[in-house]
Amino acid sequence: MKEKILIDTLIAAQSGDMHIREELIRSHKAFISRVSSKICNRYLTWDNDDELSIALIAFNDAIDTFDPDGGASFYSFVHMVIHRRLVDYFRKEGKHQHLSLSPMNPEDEELSRYDSDTSQLQYQEIENTAVFAEVVENYVHVLSDYNVTLDDLVKVSPKHRESKQTLLRVVLALSSEPNLMAHLKKHRLLPIKELELLTGVKRKVLEKGRKYLIALALVLYEPEFHPLKSFMQIPTEPEE
Repeated sequence: MKEKILIDTLIAAQSGDMHIREELIRSHKAFISRVSSKICNRYLTWDNDDELSIALIAFNDAIDTFDPDGGASFYSFVHMVIHRRLVDYFRKEGKHQHLSLSPMNPEDEELSRYDSDTSQLQYQEIENTAVFAEVVENYVHVLSDYNVTLDDLVKVSPKHRESKQTLLRVVLALSSEPNLMAHLKKHRLLPIKELELLTGVKRKVLEKGRKYLIALALVLYEPEFHPLKSFMQIPTEPEE
Protein backbone atom coordinates (compact mmCIF):
# COMPACT_ATOMS: atom_id res chain seq x y z
CA MET A 1 0.00 0.00 0.00
CA LYS A 2 1.50 3.33 -1.08
CA GLU A 3 2.52 5.67 1.72
CA LYS A 4 0.03 8.50 1.10
CA ILE A 5 -2.87 6.08 0.64
CA LEU A 6 -1.84 4.26 3.80
CA ILE A 7 -1.67 7.48 5.84
CA ASP A 8 -5.06 8.65 4.52
CA THR A 9 -6.53 5.24 5.37
CA LEU A 10 -5.10 5.34 8.89
CA ILE A 11 -6.46 8.84 9.49
CA ALA A 12 -9.90 7.72 8.32
CA ALA A 13 -9.80 4.68 10.60
CA GLN A 14 -8.70 6.83 13.54
CA SER A 15 -11.60 9.17 12.79
CA GLY A 16 -14.13 6.39 13.30
CA ASP A 17 -14.67 4.85 9.85
CA MET A 18 -15.20 1.22 10.89
CA HIS A 19 -15.48 -0.06 7.31
CA ILE A 20 -12.03 1.30 6.46
CA ARG A 21 -10.61 -0.02 9.75
CA GLU A 22 -11.96 -3.51 9.06
CA GLU A 23 -10.59 -3.44 5.51
CA LEU A 24 -7.22 -2.21 6.78
CA ILE A 25 -7.05 -5.11 9.24
CA ARG A 26 -8.25 -7.65 6.68
CA SER A 27 -5.70 -6.57 4.07
CA HIS A 28 -2.88 -6.83 6.63
CA LYS A 29 -3.67 -10.25 8.09
CA ALA A 30 -0.86 -11.85 6.08
CA PHE A 31 1.54 -9.17 7.37
CA ILE A 32 0.36 -9.72 10.96
CA SER A 33 0.82 -13.47 10.58
CA ARG A 34 4.31 -13.11 9.10
CA VAL A 35 5.51 -10.70 11.80
CA SER A 36 4.05 -12.84 14.60
CA SER A 37 5.53 -16.05 13.22
CA LYS A 38 8.96 -14.42 13.09
CA ILE A 39 8.67 -13.25 16.68
CA CYS A 40 7.51 -16.68 17.86
CA ASN A 41 10.10 -18.52 15.76
CA ARG A 42 7.45 -20.87 14.37
CA TYR A 43 4.65 -20.91 11.82
CA LEU A 44 1.33 -19.73 13.26
CA THR A 45 -2.18 -20.45 12.00
CA TRP A 46 -5.29 -18.37 12.66
CA ASP A 47 -7.38 -21.35 13.77
CA ASN A 48 -4.95 -22.78 16.30
CA ASP A 49 -2.68 -20.10 17.78
CA ASP A 50 -3.70 -17.52 20.38
CA GLU A 51 -0.63 -15.49 19.50
CA LEU A 52 -2.30 -14.33 16.29
CA SER A 53 -5.34 -13.11 18.21
CA ILE A 54 -3.02 -11.12 20.47
CA ALA A 55 -1.22 -9.73 17.42
CA LEU A 56 -4.51 -8.80 15.73
CA ILE A 57 -5.59 -6.81 18.79
CA ALA A 58 -2.15 -5.18 18.86
CA PHE A 59 -2.51 -4.18 15.20
CA ASN A 60 -5.93 -2.65 15.90
CA ASP A 61 -4.50 -0.71 18.84
CA ALA A 62 -1.55 0.42 16.70
CA ILE A 63 -4.00 2.01 14.27
CA ASP A 64 -5.27 4.21 17.11
CA THR A 65 -1.90 5.08 18.63
CA PHE A 66 0.16 5.66 15.48
CA ASP A 67 1.06 9.30 14.82
CA PRO A 68 0.86 9.97 11.04
CA ASP A 69 2.88 13.18 11.51
CA GLY A 70 5.58 11.58 13.63
CA GLY A 71 7.83 10.64 10.70
CA ALA A 72 8.05 6.96 11.66
CA SER A 73 7.10 4.00 9.50
CA PHE A 74 3.69 2.53 10.35
CA TYR A 75 5.02 -0.97 9.70
CA SER A 76 7.97 -0.52 12.03
CA PHE A 77 5.59 0.85 14.68
CA VAL A 78 3.22 -2.11 14.26
CA HIS A 79 6.12 -4.54 14.54
CA MET A 80 7.15 -2.94 17.83
CA VAL A 81 3.60 -3.01 19.25
CA ILE A 82 3.02 -6.65 18.28
CA HIS A 83 6.41 -7.63 19.68
CA ARG A 84 5.69 -5.97 23.02
CA ARG A 85 2.21 -7.50 23.32
CA LEU A 86 3.47 -10.99 22.52
CA VAL A 87 6.33 -10.73 25.01
CA ASP A 88 3.82 -9.63 27.66
CA TYR A 89 1.64 -12.60 26.72
CA PHE A 90 4.60 -15.00 26.94
CA ARG A 91 5.44 -13.72 30.40
CA LYS A 92 1.87 -13.99 31.64
CA GLU A 93 1.34 -17.49 30.27
CA GLY A 94 4.80 -18.75 31.14
CA LYS A 95 5.37 -19.69 27.51
CA HIS A 96 8.47 -19.39 25.35
CA GLN A 97 10.78 -18.66 28.22
CA HIS A 98 13.61 -17.87 25.83
CA LEU A 99 11.66 -14.74 24.86
CA SER A 100 10.96 -13.59 28.41
CA LEU A 101 13.60 -10.92 28.32
CA SER A 102 12.84 -9.07 31.52
CA PRO A 103 11.85 -10.25 35.02
CA MET A 104 8.19 -11.16 35.48
CA ASN A 105 8.36 -9.41 38.84
CA PRO A 106 10.99 -6.64 38.91
CA GLU A 107 10.61 -6.35 42.70
CA ASP A 108 11.35 -10.02 43.30
CA GLU A 109 14.18 -10.04 45.85
CA GLU A 110 15.58 -13.23 44.35
CA LEU A 111 16.53 -11.36 41.17
CA SER A 112 19.66 -9.29 41.41
CA ARG A 113 19.77 -5.77 40.03
CA TYR A 114 22.42 -6.95 37.58
CA ASP A 115 20.10 -9.61 36.16
CA SER A 116 17.27 -7.11 35.90
CA ASP A 117 19.38 -4.52 34.09
CA THR A 118 20.89 -7.15 31.80
CA SER A 119 17.52 -8.57 30.83
CA GLN A 120 16.19 -5.09 30.03
CA LEU A 121 19.20 -4.42 27.82
CA GLN A 122 18.68 -7.75 26.06
CA TYR A 123 15.03 -6.92 25.50
CA GLN A 124 15.88 -3.52 24.04
CA GLU A 125 18.62 -4.98 21.83
CA ILE A 126 16.33 -7.63 20.37
CA GLU A 127 13.48 -5.17 19.94
CA ASN A 128 15.77 -2.73 18.14
CA THR A 129 17.06 -5.54 15.94
CA ALA A 130 13.53 -6.59 15.04
CA VAL A 131 12.51 -3.04 14.14
CA PHE A 132 15.71 -2.52 12.11
CA ALA A 133 15.06 -5.78 10.25
CA GLU A 134 11.58 -4.52 9.37
CA VAL A 135 13.05 -1.24 8.07
CA VAL A 136 15.48 -3.17 5.87
CA GLU A 137 12.67 -5.40 4.60
CA ASN A 138 10.54 -2.39 3.68
CA TYR A 139 13.54 -0.74 2.04
CA VAL A 140 14.23 -3.79 -0.11
CA HIS A 141 10.57 -3.83 -1.15
CA VAL A 142 10.65 -0.15 -2.15
CA LEU A 143 13.92 -0.59 -4.06
CA SER A 144 12.30 -3.33 -6.13
CA ASP A 145 9.90 -0.69 -7.52
CA TYR A 146 12.98 0.95 -9.04
CA ASN A 147 14.44 -2.35 -10.27
CA VAL A 148 17.22 -2.09 -7.71
CA THR A 149 18.40 -4.88 -5.39
CA LEU A 150 20.87 -4.96 -2.52
CA ASP A 151 23.16 -7.06 -4.70
CA ASP A 152 23.06 -4.27 -7.28
CA LEU A 153 24.25 -1.79 -4.65
CA VAL A 154 27.26 -3.92 -3.84
CA LYS A 155 28.16 -4.07 -7.53
CA VAL A 156 27.60 -0.41 -8.40
CA SER A 157 29.03 1.22 -5.26
CA PRO A 158 31.93 3.44 -6.38
CA LYS A 159 35.34 2.00 -5.55
CA HIS A 160 37.36 5.21 -5.78
CA ARG A 161 37.08 7.95 -3.17
CA GLU A 162 36.75 10.74 -5.74
CA SER A 163 33.93 8.95 -7.59
CA LYS A 164 32.15 8.21 -4.34
CA GLN A 165 32.36 11.84 -3.21
CA THR A 166 30.97 13.01 -6.56
CA LEU A 167 27.95 10.71 -6.31
CA LEU A 168 27.39 11.58 -2.65
CA ARG A 169 27.33 15.25 -3.61
CA VAL A 170 24.64 14.45 -6.18
CA VAL A 171 22.69 12.37 -3.64
CA LEU A 172 22.68 15.22 -1.12
CA ALA A 173 21.55 17.67 -3.80
CA LEU A 174 18.81 15.34 -5.03
CA SER A 175 17.44 14.47 -1.58
CA SER A 176 17.25 18.15 -0.63
CA GLU A 177 15.06 19.02 -3.64
CA PRO A 178 11.44 17.92 -3.02
CA ASN A 179 10.47 18.53 -6.66
CA LEU A 180 13.19 16.26 -7.95
CA MET A 181 12.36 13.60 -5.38
CA ALA A 182 8.69 13.84 -6.35
CA HIS A 183 9.72 13.24 -9.98
CA LEU A 184 11.83 10.25 -8.94
CA LYS A 185 9.05 8.70 -6.86
CA LYS A 186 6.32 9.34 -9.45
CA HIS A 187 8.16 8.13 -12.55
CA ARG A 188 10.66 5.75 -10.91
CA LEU A 189 13.29 7.51 -13.02
CA LEU A 190 16.28 9.63 -12.05
CA PRO A 191 15.85 13.26 -13.23
CA ILE A 192 19.15 13.17 -15.11
CA LYS A 193 18.84 16.48 -16.99
CA GLU A 194 17.88 18.44 -13.88
CA LEU A 195 20.64 16.87 -11.80
CA GLU A 196 23.22 17.65 -14.48
CA LEU A 197 22.20 21.31 -14.41
CA LEU A 198 22.02 21.39 -10.60
CA THR A 199 25.33 19.69 -9.83
CA GLY A 200 27.45 20.07 -12.97
CA VAL A 201 28.09 16.32 -12.97
CA LYS A 202 28.19 14.81 -16.45
CA ARG A 203 25.19 12.84 -17.72
CA LYS A 204 27.33 9.75 -18.34
CA VAL A 205 28.43 9.70 -14.68
CA LEU A 206 24.84 10.13 -13.47
CA GLU A 207 23.53 7.34 -15.68
CA LYS A 208 26.28 4.98 -14.57
CA GLY A 209 25.55 5.72 -10.90
CA ARG A 210 21.75 5.64 -11.30
CA LYS A 211 21.01 2.72 -8.95
CA TYR A 212 23.43 4.00 -6.32
CA LEU A 213 21.94 7.50 -6.45
CA ILE A 214 18.35 6.26 -6.18
CA ALA A 215 19.09 3.92 -3.28
CA LEU A 216 20.91 6.52 -1.18
CA ALA A 217 18.51 9.36 -1.99
CA LEU A 218 15.58 7.30 -0.69
CA VAL A 219 17.41 6.68 2.59
CA LEU A 220 18.08 10.38 3.08
CA TYR A 221 14.65 11.58 1.96
CA GLU A 222 12.25 9.05 3.50
CA PRO A 223 12.02 9.32 7.33
CA GLU A 224 11.22 5.61 7.69
CA PHE A 225 14.61 4.75 6.17
CA HIS A 226 16.70 7.18 8.24
CA PRO A 227 17.88 4.35 10.55
CA LEU A 228 19.84 3.04 7.54
CA LYS A 229 21.97 6.18 7.22
CA SER A 230 24.66 5.14 9.67
CA PHE A 231 24.47 1.51 8.53
CA MET A 232 25.15 2.57 4.92
CA GLN A 233 27.66 5.22 6.05
CA ILE A 234 25.88 8.08 4.29
CA PRO A 235 27.11 11.54 5.35
CA THR A 236 24.56 14.30 5.87
CA GLU A 237 26.77 16.90 4.24
CA PRO A 238 29.55 16.76 1.64
CA GLU A 239 33.13 16.39 2.77
CA GLU A 240 35.49 19.29 2.32
